[in-house]
Amino acid sequence: MNEWRRVGRPLAGLVWLAVGLLEPAGVVRAADCVGDCNGDAMVAVNELVVMVNISVGAAPATACSPGDRNGDGDVTVDEIIAGVNNALDGCAGRTPTATPAVPTATPSPGAMDMVPPTDAAALRAWLEAGSYRGWVAESAPHPSTGPHGGTVRTYLNDIVLESLQAGNAAHPAGAALVKELYFGGDSVQLWAVSVKVEDDSAGGRGWYWWEGEGLSGVGLRACTSCHSRGRDYVWTPFPLQ
Repeated sequence: MNEWRRVGRPLAGLVWLAVGLLEPAGVVRAADCVGDCNGDAMVAVNELVVMVNISVGAAPATACSPGDRNGDGDVTVDEIIAGVNNALDGCAGRTPTATPAVPTATPSPGAMDMVPPTDAAALRAWLEAGSYRGWVAESAPHPSTGPHGGTVRTYLNDIVLESLQAGNAAHPAGAALVKELYFGGDSVQLWAVSVKVEDDSAGGRGWYWWEGEGLSGVGLRACTSCHSRGRDYVWTPFPLQ
């Protein structure tokens, strides 16, 4: 299953996007890249969510003008399909913004075994091996209060745990959280991971984010825009429940 579908599945309204895996005859990608709300020459999951919100009247068309291909003040199913195809295949004729290299986190000595890898494929293997399961965690899965939807459970490594306990305004490099995503079922379907790779958060660019290989990197706007509400981009209620 494509990662964008797994990420979007718990969000009401994204069921519309399921049909987007097959492009029907007559749908043509617009030159300005349908769905590229922020003009970075690519279409991300959060931009597809904005398009769906416009289509159901939960957001104005101005929230993503490139999603309204024909300029009629609305986003229709065919425009959502075009956006999904651009998310899967890229924006034809446009060069995406270069993804910054991910720095290596440098936490204090003896803490390296607590820091997840920041290579997308290696991180998935690390997660599937349950390498985070020894971390301090919320007492049980619970309904998400954020955009992930469904049922979730968050784990904190010792680095971020100690920083939160100390009431620090900023967390050190190596701070990491893993959120298990259950999507309403009984087993983990995916994870959302954040790892601080530099002591300076730099507006979110000092954090590495992962929610599947299709949504990974430093300073991802889809992640930082929500997590900026928390203390140094940690938007998890603390003390843990």
